[in-house]
Amino acid sequence: MGLFDKIIKEGSKVLQDVTSDENKEKATAFLNNLKTGIEETAKEIASDENKEKAASFLNSVKDSLGDFKNQIEQEVHESKKQETYYEYREDGKTCREKILEVLASDFSQYTVKENVSPVTIGGTGKFMNYSIVVYDGTTPKLFIMIIGKTTTAHREYRWSRQEAEKNGYTFLNFVNHYPNTIEYITDRLHQYL
Repeated sequence: MGLFDKIIKEGSKVLQDVTSDENKEKATAFLNNLKTGIEETAKEIASDENKEKAASFLNSVKDSLGDFKNQIEQEVHESKKQETYYEYREDGKTCREKILEVLASDFSQYTVKENVSPVTIGGTGKFMNYSIVVYDGTTPKLFIMIIGKTTTAHREYRWSRQEAEKNGYTFLNFVNHYPNTIEYITDRLHQYL
């Protein structure tokens, strides 16, 4: 498999799951690699008589990739802006910070991981990563999503939720722009852990 084929295969996989900020950044990196691969391939195969055509082709690819890269970077920027806008902070702490604090203080017997892919429980396709997963040893015990106002409307969210529930795991939401007091978080987690 040549460099170009490898880059295309890798990129196709990344672009299937371009919904999260992390994957948008991966897609941007992929597009940069793709640009380099196209340039190298075109230089290798271009004869003197075709160099002008190859240069024209490369310029059009660069323009297209540049536009796409800018679009992805803009989406990442907007996503981070919206997340910050809807994030409720009490005493300077985010919902995520408070959940992690409660898990560490009241449930220290469990292992906690953040930003866990549904692939870890057998999911295939496009998913939204779980915000926090609580493990009893190596067995998942509780899946937590920290969501915004419209998150539940996204199919990637629904597929992630369905994957956890299909495998018999408990799934909880905490809404980012609600107060989510320490007491509320503690009470909810004690119901399931």
